[in-house]
Amino acid sequence: MPILENIQERLESAEDYIYVSFSSVKAEMPNIQEALNRLWADVSRFGPTIPEIRLPVLGDFEIPPPPPPPPPPPPTSLIDTATDWAAENPWKASGLGVGVVGIGLLVGYNAYRARTQSRFHRKSHTASHERRQVVVVLGGDHPVALPLILALEKKGFIIIASVATPEAVDELECVGNGYVKALVLNPFEPGTIPIFLRSLASTLSHRFPINIHGDPHASPATHPFIHSVISLFGLTRFSALTPLEHVQLQSEYLKYFNATHITPLQIIQALLPLMRNSPSRARDSIKNGKSKKSIVVCVQATDAHVGLPFLGPSSMSAAATLRGVEVLRREVRVAAATGGSEGMSDINVVSFEVGALDVPPFASRHLLDHSPKEYTQSWTPSEKLAYGPAWEIALEGPAHFQRKAQKADVFVDDVLQVVSYGRIRSVSFCGLRLNTWSVFDWMRGGRYAVGSGALTSCIVSHLPGALLDIIISIPYTLLSVHRALSQNRTPAIASEPELPAPPYTRPSPPEAPADVGKESTDSPQTSSERDGSENGSEADVESNDGAGVGESWISLKPDSTRISESSEGTAEGTAA
Repeated sequence: MPILENIQERLESAEDYIYVSFSSVKAEMPNIQEALNRLWADVSRFGPTIPEIRLPVLGDFEIPPPPPPPPPPPPTSLIDTATDWAAENPWKASGLGVGVVGIGLLVGYNAYRARTQSRFHRKSHTASHERRQVVVVLGGDHPVALPLILALEKKGFIIIASVATPEAVDELECVGNGYVKALVLNPFEPGTIPIFLRSLASTLSHRFPINIHGDPHASPATHPFIHSVISLFGLTRFSALTPLEHVQLQSEYLKYFNATHITPLQIIQALLPLMRNSPSRARDSIKNGKSKKSIVVCVQATDAHVGLPFLGPSSMSAAATLRGVEVLRREVRVAAATGGSEGMSDINVVSFEVGALDVPPFASRHLLDHSPKEYTQSWTPSEKLAYGPAWEIALEGPAHFQRKAQKADVFVDDVLQVVSYGRIRSVSFCGLRLNTWSVFDWMRGGRYAVGSGALTSCIVSHLPGALLDIIISIPYTLLSVHRALSQNRTPAIASEPELPAPPYTRPSPPEAPADVGKESTDSPQTSSERDGSENGSEADVESNDGAGVGESWISLKPDSTRISESSEGTAEGTAA
């Protein structure tokens, strides 16, 4: 290693020597850059001239534009595109071709079949004009029944309608062309139900039209069969607006409940076996896609869902009827799904919730010839003070809040759709018959809302009870404020005016009339029952000292004329 150390020392000594030598002569050496500049100045001043060298110039030229893009390929036609797609997807193309050919054959066959059937039906229609399908209309003397009966007869049905009085039989049968038969059935008298059923069974063996000459009885092979039952009894309103506290449950309400709830259900019970055990011709017509049998029950929409004040009897009966129809519809569907009877699957149970309809009344149906305030004469003073103002506001309500009634044609059209099971609204597309009505019927679930305010009542019924009570009380609050302001603005008259006593003022105890005293004397048990069961208020008893027992109740006619006639009067206006 001494050799490497010697080399290192020699290099360091050489570096020191060079550095010292350069530092000693650095001050005397001229600057190299200055020397070069001085040399260039001397050469350019005293030296020869440098020749000019000219380089050739390229001259003016233009840059050529870029070449245009190549033209797009020609568009392929639809046939080429389809051919390419079929070559890429052979299985899909073959399946699509088979489907198109099958649909074309089906459409062509349906068109040929439709033409053949139309010719066959035209020949059979010209050869025989007999009708088989019977529609039973309960409540044929209701105002909405007349346009419904005329529309059903026009569509080719036989109509057997019920009327309350024998006088209305000829009046209703004269509007038809021999295919309308009227039978007497008073819903307020249960004793007429067996008579009506016997008359109905006898009518089904008659030949239609009934105005032709010859043998009135038809052969058993051509007997008509019951196709549909339509009940309009639920559209009858109670006779008067009255608080529930004042309703005579054992007499008035029981008679009304029997007419609007028990009687139609009892008729349906008797006719349901006939509809289930239908003859072979009826089953063949159903299998051919003509129609299904139907049971249609109509109720007041407002009474069935909301229940307005002073309409307690109508609301209770309508709600009970609607729930009974729902149970019957579910029982029929369950029996059709699980039972062995083939006829249950051919029955369609439908409920119609009817609102306000613009229907002209019959010429023979008179409106109320008395003031509705006459019903308050039998109220007790306590009831007049408690319910009088609200009752008067309920009477004045329709005059301030008028609702435009819907035309009765809408109701008639919907009933025809149910009875014919959508044959009217079926459309033909490329030879295929599409029944669009069945889709809407499935969405409605067998419940139809027809008339002004019917759909609103159905929607409002799903609101919470507290909110619904507030909404119902709003018109009464507004009318009470309006009446208070009107009374304050009325100028005072110097002379004492002769005003009638309002129904809610406390009158002096009147003397008992002769007929009331006689009635209380003849039937002491009835008056005692009324005092014990229905007049439970001690204040009413104390305030009625000296008054007859009959003065504490609404005195209505025993027959059903007043109850049925009032459907065009006060109750119809209140529902609007």
